[in-house]
Order: sequence, then structure tokens, then C-alpha cells
Amino acid sequence: MKIQSYLLSLSLLSSCLFITSCDDDDNDFNGKIEITDENRNANDASTDASLARWEMPATDTSCDYITHYTSDGLLNYAMEYSKEKMHSRWVAYRYDSKLKAQVTSRSDEWGVEPFYNNNKTYQIATGFFGGYNRGHLVGSAERLYSHEANVQTFYMSNMSPMNGNFNSIYWGEIETLVRNWGRNCGAGDTLYVVKGGTLDSLLTTTTVKNTLGETVQMAVPKYYYIAVLSLSSEGKAKAIGFWIEHKDFKDSSLSNLKKIRQAAACTIDELEERTGIDFFCNVPDCIENIVEARYTRSSWPGL
Repeated sequence: MKIQSYLLSLSLLSSCLFITSCDDDDNDFNGKIEITDENRNANDASTDASLARWEMPATDTSCDYITHYTSDGLLNYAMEYSKEKMHSRWVAYRYDSKLKAQVTSRSDEWGVEPFYNNNKTYQIATGFFGGYNRGHLVGSAERLYSHEANVQTFYMSNMSPMNGNFNSIYWGEIETLVRNWGRNCGAGDTLYVVKGGTLDSLLTTTTVKNTLGETVQMAVPKYYYIAVLSLSSEGKAKAIGFWIEHKDFKDSSLSNLKKIRQAAACTIDELEERTGIDFFCNVPDCIENIVEARYTRSSWPGL
């Protein structure tokens, strides 16, 4: 039985309330469930309140947690960065009525990661990745609500070495899909997004320079993923994942692109098994356990 939508009563602090209305014809659940809102896998946010945000996965102490705020106090995006792999473990961000705005354009202002200004061993210089694209994880086109926010997407810590066609066509196809969902957020809606490449499963490594001029090896992931959680102003919650191999699929016809994006779609539970990452760990268990277990294709426009 598939549950396509869930209504969350956000006014209740001590309980998590779902209400769904449907019938047997569309395989929805007809009823009302009340469950306590305990969360057994939430991040410890005692040192940084941003770790409690819904877009954040469970943290890994072997990585550095990095946040990028704009001068207006908005969290543009956050990431976990592996110094061993010279590559982020994940990037996390959200869309809402303000963050989805498109008031600026692509800056092309490539820059180093400020977090490592005092530890330049791990600060990648703004050069090319030797045969690979400098592929944005938080896309430039996803952060157009201010010039400052867009500039931050050009930090080298936000880049991943990608095959050119994979980046611009196949990965780009899925990115565009998710970006459209974000841009279509209505008043009070929020779309939470986590992206990354697999650091435990590599295609290879590539040689880059740090800002000390030293040669270092940067991970080239074998697979890339996106985890998405949508919460509407009415409290409807749904989630979906994407998992795609890092390669040139050699067929960019519209019919094949549709096959690729549909084949890449998966549940968040499946994505967690493949990546070893606990996504949306700060979401109350009564929501997380349900929405991560399934997705309905028709609930995601364009899929």
C-alpha cells in the first residue's frame, strides 16, 4: 500500500500527526495516525544550531563541517568535507520562497574555500581538474537570489571532477528536474536537497594543486546522488532519491534521458543503503520512517 501524501500538524510540539484522505483506487491510505515525535537519530546541534536543520544528514566526525552564510544571515549551503579525499562528502541546502528567487546571474567568480584559509594544505587552487569538468554540486543556477550567494557556489570545495557529457547532459538532466521543483516552491513550501558523489566508491583520482602549490590527489566519484525532501505549506511531506553512475551514457535523446532519470530514481532508504549516509536525520522519526520508504512517480512533476 503506497501512502502518497502526509499532512503534518506543525503546531503540535509533543506529537506528530499525519492525516491522509484517499480510497482504494489510488492505493492511498485512508485514516489518521498519531505518533510521538521522538527522533532517535538527530544530529547533536549543541555546538552549531545549523546541524539541526532538516536538510542536514547525519554528520561524520572524520570530515569537516563547513557552512556558508550570506551577509543577510541566510544559510546558503553547508557541506561535509573530507580532507583525505579532497572532496566534499555531501552538500546540503534548501529552497523556499526567498531562496528560490532569481535576481542575479552566473558570476563565474571562481574562488578557494575560506574555511581553509589557515590550513592551505586542504585548500584547492582555482585551476582545472585535468580532463574533468569542475562540476558544481550546489549549482550556480540554484543560487541566484543574490550575487554573494552565487559567488559562494564557485568555491572549489563545491566542485567535483566530472566527465564533461555526464556533467552537462545526464547529471544536468536530474539537477534541472530538482531545480525546477525548488523554483516552483509556493509560499510556505520548502524543498530540502542533499547532493554528493561516492567517496567510498571511486572511479579514479585526479591531480590538482592546493594553494601552497603542492600536488594533491582529488577523489573522482564513481556514482553521484541527490536526496530530496519536500514539505508543503499545508504540511504534505514526500521524499525521493536519485543514484546515477558517473559515465557518458552516449545517448542524449529525449526518450533516453527520460529512461535515465526514471532509472536513477529510488527511495531515500535505498539511497542510504548505497551511500552509507543517514539523510534527513533531523526530521521526526514518524515522518522520516514513512517518507523515506517509498516514492510515487506521479507526485514528482517531470519525472
